[in-house]
Amino acid sequence: METKGWKSFWTSLWVTLLVLLPLVAATILFAQYQSAQRVRASESQSGVPVLLPREENHLTLLTCVAGEDPAFLLLYLNADQNCIHLMAVPGQLAVPFSDGEATLAACYNAAGPARCLQGLREVLDLPEDAHYLAATTDTLVSLCDSYGNLRVGFSGALTASELERFEQAGVGDWSAAAAHAFLTELSQTLAPETVAGARAAVWDAFFRQNLDVLPASLPEALRQSSGSLLTDLTAGDLLTLEDTLELLANNQAEVASSALPGELDRRTGLYHLDDTSQAAVQAFFNVSASEEQSPSSSAPYPSTSVPEGQEEESAM
Repeated sequence: METKGWKSFWTSLWVTLLVLLPLVAATILFAQYQSAQRVRASESQSGVPVLLPREENHLTLLTCVAGEDPAFLLLYLNADQNCIHLMAVPGQLAVPFSDGEATLAACYNAAGPARCLQGLREVLDLPEDAHYLAATTDTLVSLCDSYGNLRVGFSGALTASELERFEQAGVGDWSAAAAHAFLTELSQTLAPETVAGARAAVWDAFFRQNLDVLPASLPEALRQSSGSLLTDLTAGDLLTLEDTLELLANNQAEVASSALPGELDRRTGLYHLDDTSQAAVQAFFNVSASEEQSPSSSAPYPSTSVPEGQEEESAM
């Protein structure tokens, strides 16, 4: 009887183990899986949220500095291309106005930034969804000064003799007000493209040095200054700007600056586009001659060509 009892015990034990071991193993594996999922979720929440570029994460903006001698800068942000491009546009640029043509600066003083953007669209291949933003010097200085002084070098825009003439050498610290005053001084004597190049150097320094903090600060600064700005940027546009800047900052976007090339007619004082102008604009938008007006998401804008005979319908 004792032997049979032990046999029954061991038989029951093995049967129990055969039933329980798979259940225990499955429970352990499930617990490990849940733990791994929690770790991954914790890691994704503890760092910067991962954002992916969307089709709307790009912006073309004509920035105007108001005054007797207005200044102009085209800004192109594209998260998909991971780039921030700046192109300073001389105020003497000739654009269609009324029944003839006028300088971009005269167009601004007569009709404001919206008309300037319209005039630029008629001479440059700008996307249809380009926006404008105009601010007085005081507003712009107040906005930029909150980021501190800029380390700017003008050697790429000015020749050695010009640097010596204006008592500049190497890289220096500039407040927004001092930089504006210096650019105004340059505009009195130097060629428009040279002054535009110096202006581009200042904005280049601004975006390079402040890119990490711009996503959180620049859209909010524009909202707070809305009463002193002339712009067609909507609240939705500012949210898109915030997302786009965050993507660009996270990916350490390329910053490139340039001046719109052209030729000054000293007789009329008008700055006309030349053979290099369109190529410069294509490079500004990262569009090669063979890819111009490409409908891909990487292109700044889709084709805007209108079939023959439909121009009047499209205008309506």
